[in-house]
Amino acid sequence: MELIVLAPGEGRISTCLYLNIEGTGILLDCGLDPMRCGDEALPDFDQLHGWPVDWILLSHAHMDQVGALPVAARRWPTAGILCSHATWDLARLQLMRHASLTSDTFYAGNSEHYPPFEVSEVQELEARVNFISRGERVLLEGGYNPQKVPVAAWDAGHIMGSLGFRFECDEQSVFYTGHTCARPQSVIQGAVYPSEADIVISESTIAWSDKHIAMTRRDEIERMAEAIAEVATLGGSILMPAFNMGRAQEILYVLHHLKRKGRIPPLPVFLGRSAWEIARLYDFHAQEDRRLLPDFLFEETLVDVFDNEMVNHLDSHGQAIYLVPSGMMREGSHSWLLAKRFVSQSLSGIFFVGHASEQSPAKSLYRASRGGCIEFDGEPTPVHCRVERFLFNSHSNRHELVETLARIAPAEIVLLNGRKDSAEVLATTLGEVLPETKVLIPQIGEIQELIGRTNQE
Repeated sequence: MELIVLAPGEGRISTCLYLNIEGTGILLDCGLDPMRCGDEALPDFDQLHGWPVDWILLSHAHMDQVGALPVAARRWPTAGILCSHATWDLARLQLMRHASLTSDTFYAGNSEHYPPFEVSEVQELEARVNFISRGERVLLEGGYNPQKVPVAAWDAGHIMGSLGFRFECDEQSVFYTGHTCARPQSVIQGAVYPSEADIVISESTIAWSDKHIAMTRRDEIERMAEAIAEVATLGGSILMPAFNMGRAQEILYVLHHLKRKGRIPPLPVFLGRSAWEIARLYDFHAQEDRRLLPDFLFEETLVDVFDNEMVNHLDSHGQAIYLVPSGMMREGSHSWLLAKRFVSQSLSGIFFVGHASEQSPAKSLYRASRGGCIEFDGEPTPVHCRVERFLFNSHSNRHELVETLARIAPAEIVLLNGRKDSAEVLATTLGEVLPETKVLIPQIGEIQELIGRTNQE
């Protein structure tokens, strides 16, 4: 059994793995790097020259898991696609939007990078998608393997529709966690894991962070409620840069809940259009997903959709909360355009509710904070508004990952790199908790032979 990491670049922001099980070739996720452009953003599929690709399994629908799917599907035209119904609906929406945006940008002369795929290629994928639900077990057939590979789906608890996958082969079992969250969030329940596996391929996204261990979601909701109330009392508005999928819906529910409880004033909430389209898909799949409140629908929140023309007419809205993309304040995004206005408003606030990469404008603004300075369009701009960050996360922290892996007790653990030195920090802790378990951190392009339990004994 062989594993190859295909994610582009050293940062490992996106996920794309190749797993070969006795001749059946499987891509585990197929992401692009959102901080890169053109071919540099894509996995290096040339590394798979001579290897079969029979299936592409998608753990969830973030672009760093599905963004290169049309490119991979073009390269391997007979490969089937397997994911949950919700993941496909979300992925299709994301991919169609990305295809339109990159095409429009390129043909308008605003980018030198040719679009990686067209809208028509996304539409053509529909016929190749096979669905699997949590708790379901299906058989994967490979061209070089006379035996079908059983795979079972487990709820990953990351965003709606997210799954982990457990494979069986020659008395060995392999569990791929995908991006996973062991604890409940605000909308969806926590992950469900298998009781055993010989090999576990695990994420380590925030394993480096002690803050995420010490801070609870309830604590952060309380802090955020107090901060919103304080800004609202002064007469200010609040900008919340947020990722369209998962984070925006979680925060929208939290705001709705706080307003109903009277914890924050009933300020109108403006939500990005794409985030609202995703919220409607959350409602559509509410009964099949593991929701904490299965009867809650986002249509109850009565939000207003934020459009481009609103950027220059903020004064007409009065006090409001703007929950808009991008979470990293990518240049030209709604959050970036609004931040240019907000930083000069001493009564208002910019509240970050998610991760921001080191080179992003969001990270620069958070570091500057009130009294600092940030550049917009190359011009230094003083920051007069209140700047806060709240730790809402949809990944398991280090303690949760260790507890999960100790419970499964595999013979071999493969750690995928996360932010900073997450894999190394997690490997050190696992060495203390599971001294008999072999822990691997594979390098990009390296062929990693997975041995597991049977061949070691």
